[in-house]
Amino acid sequence: MLPRPAVFIAAFALVPSLTACGMMDDAPNEVPVAEQSVCDHQWLLKRMSIDGREHRSRLLWQTFLRDRPYFTCDDLGYVRGSAGNNPYLGRFSLQEDGRINWSQIPEISRMGNVRESSELEQDYLRALPLTDSLNVEGDALILQDEGGMTRLEFRRTDNPPPPAP
Repeated sequence: MLPRPAVFIAAFALVPSLTACGMMDDAPNEVPVAEQSVCDHQWLLKRMSIDGREHRSRLLWQTFLRDRPYFTCDDLGYVRGSAGNNPYLGRFSLQEDGRINWSQIPEISRMGNVRESSELEQDYLRALPLTDSLNVEGDALILQDEGGMTRLEFRRTDNPPPPAP
């Protein structure tokens, strides 16, 4: 039989191995969405549905890379990109659990020559502020509302689409 101090030392020696196995770890190993590199990348729109309706011209706009909306953000929560024909700017806050709050609704930036908006651009700018959660799944960024009726799916890209002529 071990003396009492030896029992405590043996139990104390087991704690690191139990923690390494995850037996005593209360916190999940998943990285919170807010700490993922969402704002370190540019995201090109892949699919969009608004109020449960898939965007109708999806097949057409997917073929023209420069006309596809894209999404970027920065550490201060500013959201910017191209909505198709025109650049846009907005602002959101991102919680650790992936919930988002739009403090500035994304709208067309008036810093350049504003062109007439396409149906895609109008729907995209209408859909963004309807979303209230953000999730990263592999190389996909998903913004959606609570019921999933409005959903924007982006794929990560290293380069933004070329500017429209």
